[in-house]
Amino acid sequence: MRARLLVLLSAIGGFLPLATDGFLPAMRPMMAELGASVAQGQLSISVVLAGFAVAQLLVGVAADRFGRRPVLVTATGLFALASIGVAVAPSLPTLLAFRFLQGLSAAAGPIVMRAVVRDLCTRVEGARVLSYLGMGMGAVPLAIPAINAQVAAAFGWRPTLLVCAVYLLAVLWMTLAWFHETLRAPDPQALSLGDLGRIMRAVLGHRQALGYMLCCAFGYAGLAVWISSAPHLLLGYFHQPPGRFGLWWAIPVATYVLGGYLSARSLARHTSDRMLKTGTMVLLVAGAALVLTLATGQLSLFVFVAGVGLYNVGWAIVQPHAQSGALSFFPHLAGRVSAVLGFLQMLGGAAIGQLFGYLHDGTPRAAVMLIAAAAAATAIARVSLAARPPLVSGAVAP
Repeated sequence: MRARLLVLLSAIGGFLPLATDGFLPAMRPMMAELGASVAQGQLSISVVLAGFAVAQLLVGVAADRFGRRPVLVTATGLFALASIGVAVAPSLPTLLAFRFLQGLSAAAGPIVMRAVVRDLCTRVEGARVLSYLGMGMGAVPLAIPAINAQVAAAFGWRPTLLVCAVYLLAVLWMTLAWFHETLRAPDPQALSLGDLGRIMRAVLGHRQALGYMLCCAFGYAGLAVWISSAPHLLLGYFHQPPGRFGLWWAIPVATYVLGGYLSARSLARHTSDRMLKTGTMVLLVAGAALVLTLATGQLSLFVFVAGVGLYNVGWAIVQPHAQSGALSFFPHLAGRVSAVLGFLQMLGGAAIGQLFGYLHDGTPRAAVMLIAAAAAATAIARVSLAARPPLVSGAVAP
């Protein structure tokens, strides 16, 4: 792949953290201005994940029917308009409606990214490329929340959405200038609901593919808990000033980038499934460490952030290998299989994020227990499903 394409794929792969992580510095000021509770404020994240989940199926079939480029151009423009809508929303219901639209349009980024990688790469090459793209995507949750923390502190929460819009306009320009269609043969049957249902049944009925997808869903759930809890714990429980939010947030992001680097480099010596196992073990260690320090009263701010950082190392290793593994069984249906994967991952993230909103008692207890549960569920999915030979053939007629 050319360097320009890698830059673009990293940028569009970061659409979700742009909509979620990038909004975190605005969450508590928004809640104060609009009079929202913690559970209501959490909806501003959950509706993005729910919209992202719903759009997975629509965007996936559209990408297989019309091509990767037109879908990406349309969705990026819609994402920018929705971001402006959030910035001017006069009430919480209006804000949530535009946030849902942000989630719908943001789904095109990672779906197109994964589909393009599958168009151009084998499974092993795809896992390596996805690992490097994960490192590039780390620039979004590393830079945007830090920038928006300063913007929110100086100008209020609404201008932070303009930072998002500027980013998207830059991506739109890069797409129009750099991206050439990678789909060799559009599928005229891709928009058939019956065909989509048949593919979903085949994918979910394939034990090993389902195992890889559940590794993605459960692994991401732990990250969704961190995203949901960060503004409440960093700014509330640990009493950090808003200007320092970006600093503490950057630590787990940096470890995610480190995990992506280790994942990509290790493929020269280890198989993709071996790396998936390693990443799962790191998740378990991180979850156990958080639970232990909570139980013994040693969970300081640094320990909590370090534990989340270790979890992110494991997630950065799990994600590309689980995604590449799931897509490898259905190479001619990359867009739609990527959509099913993303649907499961985001639906789980939305559910557990909202669950945190209801369980949060002002302490890290709910966040720690949910992160540990996500790590355990990922390990169970890998051992019971992904690590076993498939029961049925992965071939699905185009």
